[in-house]
Amino acid sequence: MIDTLSILSTLRDLYSPEESDAELVPLCTAAAKELSPRIRQQADLSDFRLINAAAATVNYRLCLKKLNSAQGVTSFKAGDVTVSVSPSVLLERAEKEKSEALLLALPLLNDDEFVFRQVCI
Repeated sequence: MIDTLSILSTLRDLYSPEESDAELVPLCTAAAKELSPRIRQQADLSDFRLINAAAATVNYRLCLKKLNSAQGVTSFKAGDVTVSVSPSVLLERAEKEKSEALLLALPLLNDDEFVFRQVCI
């Protein structure tokens, strides 16, 4: 399994979450357990691509949590200047980063997807 502390360190470096380590460690462990069955046997578990994919997964879940609890919505107005953060934009960005991280880690993952489609001739 991917090292949880490596995921936490990468998460802190790349995404700077506001949550404490005590709140983040269970999410990092869950992301590592989620990716573990998909990792190829010969893959190096300390490979940055795997750690980054797990960190991006945790970041995505944190964005979902903020969206559900409306903590991601901020607004500030000073005179004619208004600054706001859209939670849906943050979630889209987190989803894109997660997808890109998983694509980078693809050579280290098993292809366990199955597609069943009709063939038209």
